[in-house]
Amino acid sequence: MNRQVKRIAGYLLLGVALSAWSFVTPPDANRLLLGLEPVNELGYEVTPQGITVEARTLRLSTKPGMPTTTVTGYRVEYYDENGALVDQTSEEPQSLNVTVPAGWQCPEPDPALGCNAMSPGARPAPGIPATVAAVQNQFLNAVIIEQHIAAGMPTGWYADVTLFYYNAFREFEEIYRL
Repeated sequence: MNRQVKRIAGYLLLGVALSAWSFVTPPDANRLLLGLEPVNELGYEVTPQGITVEARTLRLSTKPGMPTTTVTGYRVEYYDENGALVDQTSEEPQSLNVTVPAGWQCPEPDPALGCNAMSPGARPAPGIPATVAAVQNQFLNAVIIEQHIAAGMPTGWYADVTLFYYNAFREFEEIYRL
């Protein structure tokens, strides 16, 4: 009985220690927030005049307390409804040069970069979004559209967009599903 109580106490102590550790290291603290506007999906339209890629604007922002971040590239992999790789942009990252302001707010932000941790009155807050217009033309190419049409335009296809970026902490490679 005494051994069983010690074992349960040990598991409880381990559980408390692990949950306390999660407060010290937040999950994905340096993961950028990514979205497409006006809707968060890639798309195209087939008309008698041809194929039209629907306009999207890439929207990137930092999490509260995250430093200014520079996105240097991307890679897109396209998958069918069964999760099988259909195509990709290339093995090497495609060039993208976007500076995403830091995740801080202050009474008098810098006009170009906003606030940072050293700005007077700064406090952690979501960063000012950086946008890139017409990114849809880069993320959704003609080859994948033709393959989707040839497959009968099934639902469930998706793209994994890998962003390559760096900030004061290190370099990152993060995957986002669209």
